[in-house]
Amino acid sequence: MIKPMLAETAQEPFDGVEWLFELKLDGVRAIAVLDGDTKLYARSGASITHKFPELAGMHRQASKLCILDGEIVASSLKFEDIQRRIHKEKALDIRIASRRSPVIYYAFDILYLDRASQMGLRLIDRKLKLHSHFVGDCSARTLGFQQRDGVSLFNKVREAGLEGIMAKEIASDYVEGKRSPSWLKVKAFQEDTFEIHGLTRGENARSNTFASLILGKGGKYVGCVGSGFDETTLRVCLEKLSPLKTDKCQLEGLAVDREVLFFTEPKLSCEVRYLGYGSDGHLRFPSFRLKVAK
Repeated sequence: MIKPMLAETAQEPFDGVEWLFELKLDGVRAIAVLDGDTKLYARSGASITHKFPELAGMHRQASKLCILDGEIVASSLKFEDIQRRIHKEKALDIRIASRRSPVIYYAFDILYLDRASQMGLRLIDRKLKLHSHFVGDCSARTLGFQQRDGVSLFNKVREAGLEGIMAKEIASDYVEGKRSPSWLKVKAFQEDTFEIHGLTRGENARSNTFASLILGKGGKYVGCVGSGFDETTLRVCLEKLSPLKTDKCQLEGLAVDREVLFFTEPKLSCEVRYLGYGSDGHLRFPSFRLKVAK
């Protein structure tokens, strides 16, 4: 199975006549084999076709047999929605999830066309073939791009609260399974570790768990994070934090604007993705990133 090409990281956005720029998507990387039917493979090589039944007709959108590289993204653009999908295995659960949280496949590269490898071609030539031979619809589309102007695209993406951008050399070939400086990811979001000081009370679907984690950094309150969780993660966090209950919270500037379920001793921390700090010193667009550590 083809292993996807990987990107290195750039610290700042940039412009360049030898580069093209596109959205960095926050979903599940997937190789799509369109050969009489549709087969989807994760970055690990595992088959994930059955997890996304709404993508089963992708092969009908291709004018010839082809293999594409792309990303499966929740139509809501929320990472937690795609996260809920990838862990489901039962057919009924998958069918229900496909209706509640539908996905879109964004193709950004073509690796084979009519059984001939395209990986040695220049990226810009592969892009032209992709857009010529794959017609987008509501569930699978080609990802747009622009040349030269990376900074302007990055600023728009950051303002919209999206993941970031990809910068790719126009003349680069496709290096299978390796990380290459010809592809660069420029993240609009930052990631850091924060102490957990408590939980806020959940409602409706979260009435049996919690709404958000109360976060601190260096003894100062930095806000709460309530997105990025699935049901399993909510339960695991609650189980880990319940033994750490305490009556007081020593965070400087504590200003939780919702009911506190309970405070905890700050013995556990978690990774959070966020878009900088607001004027109040609180995290902007925080999202839990699936890890709770001592």
